[in-house]
Amino acid sequence: MTQQWQGPIARTLCTAILAVSGVAAQQEFATKQLGQAAVQFRDKAIHVVAAYYYSQRNHDSRWLLIQAGVSTADEVVIKRDAIALRTPKGEVIPLATQRRVGEDTKQVEQLLQNASVQTHNVASYFKQPDRIEDMRLFRLAFGPVVHDSFIVDRDRVAVGPLFFEAPTGAWESGTYALVVRHRKGTAELPITLE
Repeated sequence: MTQQWQGPIARTLCTAILAVSGVAAQQEFATKQLGQAAVQFRDKAIHVVAAYYYSQRNHDSRWLLIQAGVSTADEVVIKRDAIALRTPKGEVIPLATQRRVGEDTKQVEQLLQNASVQTHNVASYFKQPDRIEDMRLFRLAFGPVVHDSFIVDRDRVAVGPLFFEAPTGAWESGTYALVVRHRKGTAELPITLE
């Protein structure tokens, strides 16, 4: 009678072990807090790090600043319109355009100056420190040429500031999501404004 139950029990046990290991594997590729205002998303296709130390507590103006770094397993072109911020209410706010940043350069430069004491080196979280490139999604006075996309892969990391403009003129407290879409999926990182 004991052997009669060994087959079903063994199968059930194996199924349970596989289910648990599958959950562990899924959890291996997810979001991780790197600091109070730094977060990482990592799966088999993409690695994204976002830091927002200044904006976490200073978000009563029109502009929000997130420093970001991105790399991927395969060569991927990430376009400007693939990056957005989802509000706690579920509204999607696209990455600011270069035109809007250019129209409000004084405020954006003030934001960067205020945030400079709390900048965070997001590139330090990547294994490719010798292949760091600027995203070049924005240009301020005398800056480089602006691009509408950037290329990343396992050997290249793109870093740069991401600017978002509040439709209401200020950002409410709450947990937002930085969304980065790519051809193999979507990375979502929690951005908590206090």
